Amino acid sequence: MTEATLSSEQPTRKTWRPAAGWVLLIGALVASFAHNFWEMWLRWFPAWHLTHLSLYDRFMEGESYYTHGPLIPVVSLVIAVLLIRHVRIPVKPNRKLGGLVLGGSLLLHLVACLARVNFASGFALIGVLTGLVLWLWGLRALRQLWFPIALLVFMVPLPEVTIYDLNFRLKMFAADWGVKLASALGVIVERSGNRVFIEGDKSLVIANVCNGLRTLISLLAFGALYCYVCRLRGLWRLGLFAMTVPVAVVSNSIRIVSLIIVADIWTPEVATGWYHDWSGILIFVLAFMLMFGIERFVLWARKAVGRPAQVVPLFHGQTRDPADPPQWPTMCRSLGSTSGLAVGALMVFVAVAVWWLGRTVPSGLTPEIVAKAVPADLNVDGRSLHSYPLTMDDRTLMILEHPSYLYRRYIAPDGVVVDYCLIFSKDNRKGTHPPDVCLAGSGEGIVAKADVVLDGVQGRGALPCREIVVQSGLAKQYHLYTYKCGDRYTRSFWTQQFVIFTNGLLNRNASGALVRVSTSADDSLGQAKARCMALLRASVPHLDKNLP
Repeated sequence: MTEATLSSEQPTRKTWRPAAGWVLLIGALVASFAHNFWEMWLRWFPAWHLTHLSLYDRFMEGESYYTHGPLIPVVSLVIAVLLIRHVRIPVKPNRKLGGLVLGGSLLLHLVACLARVNFASGFALIGVLTGLVLWLWGLRALRQLWFPIALLVFMVPLPEVTIYDLNFRLKMFAADWGVKLASALGVIVERSGNRVFIEGDKSLVIANVCNGLRTLISLLAFGALYCYVCRLRGLWRLGLFAMTVPVAVVSNSIRIVSLIIVADIWTPEVATGWYHDWSGILIFVLAFMLMFGIERFVLWARKAVGRPAQVVPLFHGQTRDPADPPQWPTMCRSLGSTSGLAVGALMVFVAVAVWWLGRTVPSGLTPEIVAKAVPADLNVDGRSLHSYPLTMDDRTLMILEHPSYLYRRYIAPDGVVVDYCLIFSKDNRKGTHPPDVCLAGSGEGIVAKADVVLDGVQGRGALPCREIVVQSGLAKQYHLYTYKCGDRYTRSFWTQQFVIFTNGLLNRNASGALVRVSTSADDSLGQAKARCMALLRASVPHLDKNLP
């Protein structure tokens, strides 16, 4: 073989390796996180699975706080491409730090897949991308590309239990301050829970979409983008980003006050109709005007005190010159090395492990066994309560991943009705959801929450529980619930999830259940609470006897 032949084969080999490496890496990344993106998509658009709806309704229906989610990866990708094109990014791989970050992030992803905690996998993806940048291009490259990677945080939905807890707190806060500000403006208004009563037999309900959480989450994302390109630098830029929280709260408070004033001057129908929809759009315009005003005020104030800010372009002194060598080829070729191909192979291994951990293992527990966990006729405080079965709808069963359940309506001799719901899973941690999620998702307004203790339970003494009061129109419903995790009970959803996961790893009793009792509270909240406590107290001994 001649020297000319050898020299002609060498470029071909160098061209082939980087291309194969990128195909391997991108394919493995897609395979490793495809399921997580699918679950995020369903959180971004909760009505997507309702295939009987039009495409527009599948996007718009449902109560989502992350409708901005699909925009985030697109914006991040555009920013990353612009940075690579216009900013000088040296390629000096940092294998040690990159391997540490990449390995830790992949381990978190595998543990999250095992525990089926999707939001943790979403954050792990950000760590994986950070580790890959360090491994392939180095620390100086990460200093230039950190923002498009960090921006991906705002596409990952927080756990539903966290969202609905924030929902409740912000809803009460918004209703309280809305009433106070409207009263200061001369409107005669009072509040009861999340319902606002206005003079003239008018009323408004501060629903979840009005509480400001959607505004806060979206504004944090776009506020981060605004602060990245603003004229402030250093701690001033971080301070401007921190101001997105009070800006969102103030903007939403102004919206709620305006809704109350419109309902007072015209009708609640006008306030909750077209004005409600338009004010939801204008609130973002107001928020960005406030952000822009804060930035201008800081620049003016620093100039007024004799310490003007030095405003320089965002990448001053870091932009590429026409004389600089091409940057894209250099960055792409970094994956053609042996270590580059090794990281691609590692991602393939992770993709296979993710598939194996995500397999569905059939449960040996049948619905018939769960249906016999509590007798159909139950003696409660000396009275015999008869029951008949209720059926959950397909959408609820899909959310709960079709667990075994018991759902009955018990009727006392005096005609009082109490519903009993048991969601049980022998080996599926995600089979249990907090009642807050289902109740708020079905349109109920949560007006009160509290921790309670159920005394006198046979074989256990005291049982930790939690109560919720919901309101739909003028009707109130009382709910009392507790979680079963293995052989114990807890009122904490997070404690239950941790105990089930730990028991599964240790090969112990990894069963879990949500036990919920509910009844109408229109007559008396105290009587509703007593009825639910009595039924739950009588049922727990049967659960201990009949369930794993």
